[in-house]
Amino acid sequence: MQGNRTLIIVNNPGLTPANRQELMNELRQVGLKIINVRIASDHIEIDLYINDMTIEKIKSLGFIIRELISINKENEDKVLNEENAAMTYVRLFNEERFWEAHEALERIWHKSKDEGIRGLIILAAAFVKIQENNPEAFRRLIIRARELITSNEIPWINKENLLRKIDSALTTMKSFKIEEQDLRPIQKT
Repeated sequence: MQGNRTLIIVNNPGLTPANRQELMNELRQVGLKIINVRIASDHIEIDLYINDMTIEKIKSLGFIIRELISINKENEDKVLNEENAAMTYVRLFNEERFWEAHEALERIWHKSKDEGIRGLIILAAAFVKIQENNPEAFRRLIIRARELITSNEIPWINKENLLRKIDSALTTMKSFKIEEQDLRPIQKT
């Protein structure tokens, strides 16, 4: 049996995205069924199939577990309203939990097909690529996100502020925060 797919958030002991492949290999060597690893500045996201020994194996490698998040179909079926999805996206984006931020807007986008929302999803996905040590994919995705954000309305975020931050991120290849002054009231449709 494969186990349940779970996202385990652990403290980052000082690794960078350049350490990703080595960490994935180390986790696999202790018998973990790794799907993906993303390295943020203060945490590491370990996406894997969990079993009875998973937690002990991760702790034996010296990691401090912050959170376990079950990834399953029933989570995907949760209906978030647009305002909750937007605030969840911003919170997760600011915590460098880009994969989850991307997921927070997916259901809203599937319902609305709003290309501005799609731009925000792709923006979060671009930063996932930084955490996966894939700068080429980051550049490709952030440019696509910028195009979508430029040519569409962004429902909750000041587009001009966001575009300035995207331009800076393209140069520095570093994430940014969506701050309170960047937010706009949510328009009810």
